[in-house]
Amino acid sequence: MLKKLILIILMVGSLLGSALAQGHEVPLGKWWHNQRVIEKFNLSSDELNQLDRAFRKSRRQLIGLRSQVEKEQFDLETLFENKELDEKKAFDQHYKLEKARTALATERFRFFLTVRKILGLERFEQLRRFNKMRRQKARRNNTNPKTE
Repeated sequence: MLKKLILIILMVGSLLGSALAQGHEVPLGKWWHNQRVIEKFNLSSDELNQLDRAFRKSRRQLIGLRSQVEKEQFDLETLFENKELDEKKAFDQHYKLEKARTALATERFRFFLTVRKILGLERFEQLRRFNKMRRQKARRNNTNPKTE
């Protein structure tokens, strides 16, 4: 019973941590392909190309890193399903899982920094405010801001 409770706590913590880590300062996806965004932020074709290259590079990394997080999570869950819980193995596996999550968060942040470098401070701050307003409007309307 205690093992199941600990497993549930770890899983909820994992989901909550993932949800909190998803708090985005900039829009999701290829927001720079939206004509309204291109015009609003006066994006040049060179900047669009830079954003595309950065997105592809980051996306490729994120796919592998998400897979690693899932694998480490699965391995941890498997340890908790054993009749006898090996605490050392569980802590070691927990460390691996947190290391994988950190690598994932670091890659997200790396893309965030790249966007900042491409846009410069002024347009980057405008983008953050723009995205915040879109998210607030979506919450009020109970819609997904990505689909607006």
